[in-house]
Amino acid sequence: MVAVYVNLYQSFSDRGAFVQKGAWQSSEIDESEIKVGEKLPCWPSFDGPVVTGYRPGLLELDYHGEAMTIKSGEEVQLDSSLFSQEYGVSCYILKCVKVV
Repeated sequence: MVAVYVNLYQSFSDRGAFVQKGAWQSSEIDESEIKVGEKLPCWPSFDGPVVTGYRPGLLELDYHGEAMTIKSGEEVQLDSSLFSQEYGVSCYILKCVKVV
């Protein structure tokens, strides 16, 4: 059963002003794949969040020393990175976790 989604969004800004945000990629994580003490599966980079606790509807993570709790129905942005920049328009990739 799918318990968590790792969602990536593209967010565009034009010379610092927010322009648009759109879904880019989504990965489903099954309950059986979530292991306490291990990195969250499907994270798009090597320095993923570590699972510190899990029960259905509640995920606890540690990401770069910051502890967080995500409840069912919540989506939390954990990170963002500059993807490209042309003519004053910047594209950022937003890395989010959603618990279902």
